[in-house]
This record gives sequence, structure tokens and C-alpha cells, in this order.
Amino acid sequence: MNDSQNTKYEEKIKNNRILLFGLIIALTIGMIGLGMGIKNIHKDILGKDIQINSMAEEIGKLKEENQYLYENLLINRNVAAETFNVLQKSFQEISEKDNSKLSSLSESFNNARNELVELVNEKEKAIEQLQQKNERLNREVSIQHYSSDIFTILVLGTNQNLTDTIILVVVNSSKQTITLISIPRDLYVNGRKINSIYAAYGIEKIKQDLTRISGLQIDKYIIFDFDGFAKAIDILGGIDLYVHETIDDPYFPTAGNGHMHYHIDEGSAHMDGQQALMYARSRKTTSDFDRSKRQQQVIQATRVKVKMLDLLSDLDKAIELYKVMIEKVKTNIDVFEALHYLENYQNYVIESGNVISTDNFLYSSRTTDGQYILLPNAGDYVDIKQSISNLITE
Repeated sequence: MNDSQNTKYEEKIKNNRILLFGLIIALTIGMIGLGMGIKNIHKDILGKDIQINSMAEEIGKLKEENQYLYENLLINRNVAAETFNVLQKSFQEISEKDNSKLSSLSESFNNARNELVELVNEKEKAIEQLQQKNERLNREVSIQHYSSDIFTILVLGTNQNLTDTIILVVVNSSKQTITLISIPRDLYVNGRKINSIYAAYGIEKIKQDLTRISGLQIDKYIIFDFDGFAKAIDILGGIDLYVHETIDDPYFPTAGNGHMHYHIDEGSAHMDGQQALMYARSRKTTSDFDRSKRQQQVIQATRVKVKMLDLLSDLDKAIELYKVMIEKVKTNIDVFEALHYLENYQNYVIESGNVISTDNFLYSSRTTDGQYILLPNAGDYVDIKQSISNLITE
């Protein structure tokens, strides 16, 4: 190795020594700084430990205080709850007593008020009923009292103990009219059907009841049974009339509680006594009101036939009819009165078809034992009397 190379080698070694020395110094300084840092960190850690211990101690104290406060809170809450329960119970007891008293007072007040209201309503209703009754009495008083130009004949058709035909024949001499008015057999009067009054109490009683119903003073009466009716028609040679509606009645009553089939077609018909009787009695497939109209129709047809025959000139037929009347008819019309009526009223206009019914003044009802009856709509007979008055005078 030459000198030049040696010189370069030595310089290189020198430089490496300087570099190594600098590195050692740097490491020494770094170790010194690291030690100081660790010391400072340790110091900080010690400080933190002190702070943590202090905070832990404070937390422990706070925890103890919180526990104390919590326990006191529980005690106070229990005491408060118990006190509240006692107060609530006392309040409920007081309220129950007060409410009981209040409820009792309120109930007494309501009862008294309801009784007062009911009493007032009853008084008002009674006053209203009295006013209505007074109005109806005034109407009844105002109904025309009939003059001597008007007299009434009661016609009763008997079937055993019942009078199923009840017709008022009202003669108005001034108007020259004869008005036929049928009273239904099921009309309930004084606790019984009107068709049973005659058999139970006699003619005067049914006359009184019919006067109270119609307002008409009944002067004369004719009571006939069905057999006498049929015989009288046969003596006249039958009657002619128009059947307005076909009748088909499979339950027409016969003797001994039997029945038969009765049928007649709509149209003109000539009837003997028995046929006229069946036509006037059938009602099972129609109604009692329809039957009443047919009965009036038969009376009118009989009157037409009597007029046609001129019984005043045919004494034989007149005597024969008189014998039937003696045997089968009960009446307070003597023979001379009958002849007088026949002569003077034969040209009077007959107004028929007038039936007191559920179509005008009555309604259907039942008795406590289920018996079918008819009652006046208004509870009295004022409307019926007014209608009859208008019918026979206007």
C-alpha cells in the first residue's frame, strides 16, 4: 500500500472515529433526556395517583352521602306514602258519608220533584179530560131535540136468546123519509153485548140503552123470530133484490148447531122466505156489518113488494100476514096503526145502508175472558148521536 492510499485510509478511520464519537455523545444526551422524561412521567404518574386517590376518596364520601340521602329518601317516601294512604282513607270515609248524605238528599229531592211533576201532569190531564167532557156535553146538549114529526120503530130479530138484528127505523114526516140505522150486535153496553140485553132484561131496558146510544126516543117496536120472518116473505110471494157481492158460506148455521153450505152469485135474485133469511143471516165469510146492510136491503125489498101488492086492497093477504104477526111477532103496534103506516108511508124515501161500525164510530176489543166486543172510539156516544141527528134531519 503506497503513502497516498495510507493517507486516505487514515483519514477514513479518523472520520469514522469522529462519527462514532458523535454518535456516542448523541446517545448519551438521548439517554439523559429519556431519563429525565421518564422521571417527569413518573412524577406525573405519582401526581395522577394522588389525584385519583383524592377523587376516589371524594367519590367514596359522595357515595356515602348519596346512600344516606337515598335511605332518608326511602324513609321519607314511605312515611309520605303511609300518610297519604291515611289521608286518602279518611277523605274517602268523609266523602262516602257526605256522598251518602248527598245521595239521600238528592234522591229525596228527585222523588219529591217527580211526585210533584206527576201530580201536576195528573191535574193537567184531569183538567183536559174535564174540558173535553164539558165540550162533549155541550155538543150533546146542542144536538137537536126531535120534534113530533120524527118517531122511531125498533126492529129486533131474535135467534134463540139473542137479538142479532137490531135496526132503528126512523120516520121523518116533514122530510117524508124512512132512515134505517143498524146497531151491531157486538156493541158492549154496561158490561154485556147489546144483543143479550133483551133476553136478560126485556124490551124497556134495551129501548133505554138504545136511546142513550142514538139519542132517539123509541116509540114502537117489532120483535120477530126468523121463522116468522121467512113465513111473511113467503106470503108476499118472495122478494126481488140485487146481490152486490157473491157469497160463498160453507158454515151457515142450521138447527142443532149444525151448518150447511150457502152460495149465491152476484146479480139480480128472486128469493123466497128461506132464501131471504139465509141472505140476511150469512156472515162467516163476510162480516156482521155487511150482514146488517143486507138486512136493511131485505127490509127495503119487502117494503117494495108490499107496495106492489097493495095489501090495503088484498085483504086475504093482509089477514094472513096479520095471523103471522100475532103468532110470530111481538109488537106494541096495533092493527090500525099498522094500516095507517102502510097507507101514509108507502111513498116515503127509504135511506138505507147506515151501519154503526168500525168504519166510523167503533173499534174492536176483547173482554178479560177473550170475548170479542165493540166500543165507541171516543168513550161515549156523542159522535154517534150527532151523526144520527144529521142523518135524519138534514
